[in-house]
Amino acid sequence: MKLTADLIASSPSYINAIRDRELDLSSSNIAVIENLGATRDLNDSLNLCHNSIRILGNFPTLDRLKCLYLADNRIAAIERDLAQFVPRLQTLVLTNNDLGDLVDLEPLKELEELEILSLVNNPVTSKKHARLWCVWRLASLKVLDFERVKQGERAEAKRLFETKDGELTDLAKSILDVKSSAPSTNTFEPGEGLDQAVAEKTAEEIQKEQSISELKAKIRSEMAQVEAMEQYI
Repeated sequence: MKLTADLIASSPSYINAIRDRELDLSSSNIAVIENLGATRDLNDSLNLCHNSIRILGNFPTLDRLKCLYLADNRIAAIERDLAQFVPRLQTLVLTNNDLGDLVDLEPLKELEELEILSLVNNPVTSKKHARLWCVWRLASLKVLDFERVKQGERAEAKRLFETKDGELTDLAKSILDVKSSAPSTNTFEPGEGLDQAVAEKTAEEIQKEQSISELKAKIRSEMAQVEAMEQYI
């Protein structure tokens, strides 16, 4: 399904548990992020969980947006210029997606206010030093994968990836040398990934293991964890 202005207008919008205005676009079979200009930047939180999104990008400028929930999608790439369009983003939940390499996370380092990030059940978390890399590269992080970032982790990460002269270590250089799959603003195509997502839709429907209500309950549970952490930050 396309993310249209009509879908946006008909989707629930409410004040959530942390008193933010939230737009709920979850479980809508969305394959591509588009047309979010129709939100008129009126939301603090945007719920796009349990869709078929493959690329985190193609946002209009959303200066108000603070929380972005994208659990249970197929995100494998992040637009390089993401921070230009969501500059105040503080919480990003990417649980159960397909991000594969540490270098794919590079666009997130430009999000200067990012405090909470979940990469649980992404292939990237199995990479050696993945947590320490995120702690070092994303300096504003306070909570990573639902665990508070400790001062000792920051010190260990700096030792691994930064020399005494402030240069990159060989380990850091080797991580950054991996070719990223992240598209830039100039190369991103709004319809990218749509045909394959549509082709897989029937198979997904046949293999449904949970009802929509069960899926939303799971998403709400995860969001509640994030919201509970935000109260202590």
